[in-house]
Amino acid sequence: MNWISKKHKFKGCLFCRIIKGDKKIPSKVLHKGGDVMVMMNLFPYNTGHLQVIPIRHVVSLDELTDAECDRLFGMVRKCVKLIKKALNPLGFNIGMNIGDVSGASIDHLHVHIVPRYKTDFGFMEIIAETKTMPETVEKTYKKLMKHSKILEK
Repeated sequence: MNWISKKHKFKGCLFCRIIKGDKKIPSKVLHKGGDVMVMMNLFPYNTGHLQVIPIRHVVSLDELTDAECDRLFGMVRKCVKLIKKALNPLGFNIGMNIGDVSGASIDHLHVHIVPRYKTDFGFMEIIAETKTMPETVEKTYKKLMKHSKILEK
């Protein structure tokens, strides 16, 4: 709820700090290399919610080079493979929130990958008072890490 209510007090770009290895910022990084980083969303919309983030600080798609864009979306594809293998979802929501009015809470471009399961309603629950997750983020992280070599291929 602290994140949702904007009570977090991080200075500077949260993702850039994680990319640089700031241990004060809690994170569950699955992969960091080349132009992209993959990490779990610690405030997930659903079990297995990942974020694919360009290493270079950019705020919109048009700031990426063609090569960076190719690698970003190539990694999105690999993440889908990883989630399928580790968690066996039935579908996905994949998207970006660019700009304040879109709901972006971090001013660093990133792609959300949200696995969907049979018990879901079939739409993105963006704002909810309570979302019951069937397992902890830590347990999901361990499941994903078992197959994280998929992200390095």
